[in-house]
Parts: sequence; C-alpha cells; structure tokens
Amino acid sequence: TAGNHGDEYEGQVILRRMIHEINPRDVTGRIIILPAMNYPAVLSNSRVSPLDNGNLNRSFPGVENGQPTSAIAHFVSNQLLPMCDAGIDLHSGGTACDILPSAFLCGCKDKDVLQRSLGLCDAFGAPYTFVVRGDDAATGYDPAAQSQGIAFMSTELGGGGRIDIGALKIGITGVSNVLAYLGIVGDPESEQPQTRYLNGVDGFSSVNAPFSGIFQPFHKLGDNVDANQVAGILFSIEEVDRVPLELSFKNSGVVLATRNGARVRRGGHVYLVVEEVAREKALELLQS
Repeated sequence: TAGNHGDEYEGQVILRRMIHEINPRDVTGRIIILPAMNYPAVLSNSRVSPLDNGNLNRSFPGVENGQPTSAIAHFVSNQLLPMCDAGIDLHSGGTACDILPSAFLCGCKDKDVLQRSLGLCDAFGAPYTFVVRGDDAATGYDPAAQSQGIAFMSTELGGGGRIDIGALKIGITGVSNVLAYLGIVGDPESEQPQTRYLNGVDGFSSVNAPFSGIFQPFHKLGDNVDANQVAGILFSIEEVDRVPLELSFKNSGVVLATRNGARVRRGGHVYLVVEEVAREKALELLQS
C-alpha cells in the first residue's frame, strides 16, 4: 500500500509502476496493490483526509459506518488484510520533512510474526531499518496487520514534497526483493544488501527550535553526529537584534530526519538523531 498519507509520493509512484510493469503470468499467488489507500488525502495532496481530518495511519482497525477515514481502515482491516500473508506500507517524509531511506519495523508480542516481519526488512535491503515498539500504537496500521498474524513492514523513503530519485530506486528494488523473497515474483538475489538497524525504542532524540525563525543546518541526512556537537544556527525573524542561537545534538547517532525548508516554528524539530545497533540488539529491544 501507499498513499496512507496523501502528500507522500515515492510509494505512490512505486506501486503505480508495479501495476504496469508486473506481468500477471509471472505471479505466484496474489498481489493486492493500493497506490492511493487514503484516496481523499491523495486527491487533496494532504497528509490527512479533507473529509474528516482523519489520519488513516492512526485509525485502525476502524469502524464500518464511521467517518470516511475510519471506514477505509475498517475495509482494509476486515476485507483486505485477511487475504494477506505479508504486507508493506510505503511512506516518506511528506511535505514536512526529509527522511533517510529506511525500512520501519514495528515490534509485536507474537514472536513468530515479529521474526517474519524482520525477515521482510532483511529482504527489502534498505540502507537502514528503524525499529519501534508497537504495543503502544493500538490504532496503527502495522499493529493492526500483525495482530492478524501478518508479517508486516513499512518504509520511509525520502520526502520533502518531491520525488527523491535515490529513495525511489531503493524502494523499487526493495519491493522487488520482498516479492522474490516471498516466492511471488522473480528469483531472490544471491547476495542481499545488508540493512543497518536504528534504535527507535530508546535511542533517539530531536533538536527543536526554542523560538520561531530561520534555521541554518550544518549536517545532512545520514551523517554521523556526536552528542553536544553543533547542529546549526537559529536566527530570529521578529527580533533582528536577538543573538543567533547555536543548537546542539543531545545524543550521538545517525541523522534520520531533517526539516523541509528553512523556516521553523517554535517547538518544531529540525533534526531527528538515532543510534545504530546490531541486529541482535534490535530484536532484543523489540522483545523487551
């Protein structure tokens, strides 16, 4: 699926290409493709639905006769997911931010489902895999799928309100790798690219603006940074005589996300930083 949020384009392009490029004769089993899962949001080019301001990714399992976004979630949960063994939901940073091309793994209590979901991420082969707990996200799409015994993963592929060429290539290759891994289309590569794991459970931090202004960044996506290292400089717009403020990173790690655009509001994040961990440690975090 893609178009869960309507302003995230890489996944929509990947799945629309798949519709035209995959020959049905080559398919073993079934592929369900939804390039615009939250169709009202896709039409309005917005993160949430213009019909009810609903965030589809926070609306599961949904209500059959509820608001439009909840009704979409209910249809996916009750009509489509029961037909699936595995799933991928393709996201990006949308118009708000740029995110390092990565897979996204949500933990769950079912160890078999978790292991199979981990297998999808390994097969996808993104440069990084960001791991989070799922037991505190009861209305999320990933937990809804995993609760039905479905191996499931998501992605974050670029963003910034545009098509990131590198992220698009990673996504196309990744989806093809997973389809081959599942035995649906194509043959698995003899050597899969190795993903590196990022600790989204308790190993991430943000750099936030204490006042509104213009932010000059010093680092880019994927940079390795150190705690207390200067992240950039924030300039006030309203107070010209206010001394520019250096903002620093709280923790060491990899720059996972940056804000799209130079203007920032008070409290808004300008960087997200996450520590890298070994695969075994990532699995341990998800099971703790």
